[in-house]
Amino acid sequence: MVPPAEFARNLLKEAEDTHPWLHHPLFHMIWKGQLSRDQVRNIIRQQGAFFLDTLRHAAWKIVSAGGVMPTWEDLQRQRSLIPLVVEEGGEDTVGGMQTGHSILFVRLCEALGWTRYEVFNTDYLPTTIIERNELFTLQRAGTIEALCGGNIATESINAIHVVRMAEALENHYGVPKSALDFYYVHAHVEEDHCERAVRILTELCVTESAQKTGLLAMRRAITARRICVDGLMEAFITNGQKRR
Repeated sequence: MVPPAEFARNLLKEAEDTHPWLHHPLFHMIWKGQLSRDQVRNIIRQQGAFFLDTLRHAAWKIVSAGGVMPTWEDLQRQRSLIPLVVEEGGEDTVGGMQTGHSILFVRLCEALGWTRYEVFNTDYLPTTIIERNELFTLQRAGTIEALCGGNIATESINAIHVVRMAEALENHYGVPKSALDFYYVHAHVEEDHCERAVRILTELCVTESAQKTGLLAMRRAITARRICVDGLMEAFITNGQKRR
């Protein structure tokens, strides 16, 4: 076992070194403008399996904090996670201006030429469903699994990823900047989400067992993301080239 703060730093380093949103060839091709616009719009549409349901994904973090009866510490952890749910659901629900992240994703898809009906009736790939199901399973498993499988695994690196995606869509694929709020909002909030997770994990991951649980949860989430990206690569790039 290592000190909790060091454990959290190690998790963040591994996420940055291994997450497919930073390292998979598919995303490097998107950033460089090497794909067709139709390939990109199909890839992003598939991501709706997760991005259209991020409010419930975030809410499970609160649901998972505590046992049959909450302790004082559980109440504090639940309260500290409320801003994550508000941001996902939309700050306009509490007097702010920014709407929900899922709504912003729909607007992004519409800018790519999908109708709202098409967005909500996407025929998702099996690998996309595997990713979604695994990520939600981790959220339901417990606070450590929820934070390591969500905030640490992906939100810690997302600020880098979303900026690159926004710039690529505007510069290479003709999407106006006004339709890219889904990415730019995440570029600003993910650092706070990650910091909240680290603070809670340093309180919880104080045993070897807890640290093993957290490390496995992060690796499961990153593996699920990689399975999804591999599926996107095969469906829209590899198979598409074979058909030509």
